[in-house]
Amino acid sequence: MEINFQCIELTIQDEELGCTVIFSDSRSADDQYKTDEEIMNSVEKYLLIQKTYAEDEYEYDTECYHLESSESNESFDPFGKININVTKEKLEVNLIGEKVIIGLNLKKQELEKLLRILETKFHEKITVNKK
Repeated sequence: MEINFQCIELTIQDEELGCTVIFSDSRSADDQYKTDEEIMNSVEKYLLIQKTYAEDEYEYDTECYHLESSESNESFDPFGKININVTKEKLEVNLIGEKVIIGLNLKKQELEKLLRILETKFHEKITVNKK
């Protein structure tokens, strides 16, 4: 299966308890004008990549990774690495039996920030190939 959409909004949240990167085919500001039913039945396409940290030093699992797509019910191997190919125009991710292709139209600073976050915050789980 191939998942393909154009990224309209890139959200990067790097906070104390984790880091989240979301590629979406719509703007989140548009949600404020939708009814609850429209939000729950949304056909928005997205790819979410997330890393969370333990809340305190006594928890054993200090880091947890999560990757999900609106278009897939597949999960990724929590012990494996994910290869992401990035160009100025697109991002490609190969998941278990599925290929995610996201069209990008990012400014130079946005692309640099995305690459920096993926390479520093997610380096244990994600290998970034720049082309």
